[in-house]
Amino acid sequence: MAQHLFEALHNLPPEWVVVILSALPISEVRGGIPAGMIMGLPLYQILPLAIVSNVVSVIPVVLGFNWVAQRLADKPLLGQLITRLIRRARAKEALVNKHGVWAVTLFVAIPLPVTGAWTGSVVAAVFGMRFGRVLFCLAVGVMIASTIVTSLSLAGVQIFNALAATP
Repeated sequence: MAQHLFEALHNLPPEWVVVILSALPISEVRGGIPAGMIMGLPLYQILPLAIVSNVVSVIPVVLGFNWVAQRLADKPLLGQLITRLIRRARAKEALVNKHGVWAVTLFVAIPLPVTGAWTGSVVAAVFGMRFGRVLFCLAVGVMIASTIVTSLSLAGVQIFNALAATP
């Protein structure tokens, strides 16, 4: 599947690649920012594209996850997937009870697998958090994650350049 994604993105303009990768649930800004850097885009272009596309892509999840979950709960394959997503969100209940909506910010800000805006938006939807506050916390979390990903990517480039320059 990754091979098909790379082939599909290969002929697109670099800005579109950043937007698409940043909006996808698996890669989010963790994929969009490094891809933009590899393709030679300047950070002043990459960051707004990555952050906005990541946050905008999850708005339908925040607004519609519970409605969709109710309608798909009795379907064999999709119902199981929804049940797993809800179970994963409910596992964050202690964190949400302790820190409220700010738990979403923290969860989104950590750029690791199965964290990010997509999972954070499911958590927010399952716990019925207010849309405005959730959107703000998602945006702040994505900005923090973008800062971390950018820093790590720049450090990786420096390390690679240093290793490549070594005779």
